[in-house]
Amino acid sequence: MPRKEFPGDPRRDTGVVPYQPATSSGDGNIYYMVAFAGSMGALFLKSKWVGWLALFASLLSVFSDRVSAAGAGGSSRFSTIMLAATSLAMTYLPELFVLFGVGKGNAVTAAGKTQ
Repeated sequence: MPRKEFPGDPRRDTGVVPYQPATSSGDGNIYYMVAFAGSMGALFLKSKWVGWLALFASLLSVFSDRVSAAGAGGSSRFSTIMLAATSLAMTYLPELFVLFGVGKGNAVTAAGKTQ
């Protein structure tokens, strides 16, 4: 394995590389919390607007995530997308039941006739 050289020689003053801390953006964590709280709010309140907000915030949290941080918590970011999509689907589920006539005595038999 070839030896990797240090970017500067610490014995000479001209070769010293000054320390620069990495800049971190906390926006991804804010979007992650909004997505998680919005998903729970959409499930409990049955609000479609909150569900769409949660889905949008979960997509923002994934897309604003840094590449170096993707290995540490990348799977939890994608699980918020699935949670937001599921909560949004659960808010639209009663409308789909009404649209297809399922429930409330409108059971469809195998022959296609309603009972």
